[in-house]
Amino acid sequence: MGATRVDLAAINGSITGCEVKSARDNFGRLEYQARLYSAVLDTAVLVVEGQAATARAGSIIPEWWGLWSASKAPDGVDLDVIRVPGPNPAPDALSVAQLLWRDEAYNVLARRDLGTGLRKATRWRLWQALAEQLPLAELQHEVREAIKARSDW
Repeated sequence: MGATRVDLAAINGSITGCEVKSARDNFGRLEYQARLYSAVLDTAVLVVEGQAATARAGSIIPEWWGLWSASKAPDGVDLDVIRVPGPNPAPDALSVAQLLWRDEAYNVLARRDLGTGLRKATRWRLWQALAEQLPLAELQHEVREAIKARSDW
């Protein structure tokens, strides 16, 4: 957890992540980042500068990821959609649960009468309980709502 962070995230009815790579970026970490992001994101987009880098990156990311190519334009930047993103076919419940802070995780369990004996549990135990006891769609909803409710973000 916390091994890497997506460049831009939008959280509403879904969690969409956007990773940005310049033509000069080393793509050595991209496969690792894509695997981690694919565990939690509902939708993902990779924005890459230049055609050659876009082609290289397209072979690294999963098929469901969107791919946009960025190029300089007289008035800023042009973005060309190379691949439209699709829904994540296989999010990981434990990874999704790990987006919650400890108290948020406990509060979800307590609200659903699933917190018995877990008041002093570690965050790892709480995440595990959430992943095991909540259907994935409900867990994803709870995580989105908790993140949106954070006042200090």
